[in-house]
Amino acid sequence: MANSKKGTSQVNPPTPKQRVSSAFGGKRALVDELMGLMGESGDELRSKLLQVSNTRLVKHHRAAKRMVGNFGSKDGLIEAIVALRFPKGTPDEGFRAKLEGYSPWRLVDLHRQTKDWEVSSAKAAAAAAKAKAAKAKRRAKVRARRK
Repeated sequence: MANSKKGTSQVNPPTPKQRVSSAFGGKRALVDELMGLMGESGDELRSKLLQVSNTRLVKHHRAAKRMVGNFGSKDGLIEAIVALRFPKGTPDEGFRAKLEGYSPWRLVDLHRQTKDWEVSSAKAAAAAAKAKAAKAKRRAKVRARRK
């Protein structure tokens, strides 16, 4: 303990396993809650999730809670992504089917990216409009000088 003071005890943060045990009562309980949030069932998915690390499961649980809290379900999240991505019309069914194959945590991240893209494109459009107005103003000044 190179940086600790003499006579003080070193406090170690809880491990991921300890965090899962204290918050959920164990890995199986966390997987059950996660599957309930996702609206999924099946032994195949359950066995895959039981093989995932505790840290990753906690991250998935956080994303699934965010999905349910903000959008209600996976379908609601897909609708929000489609509305952001295609504001003028409806997309082809291939796009929607592709999104339905994604996991909830991937959909939450895709929604964040789409929202960020929309904000940045709106800022770029505003900057272009401002530049166009400035250019028109300069042209008007030049025309006024010529007269």
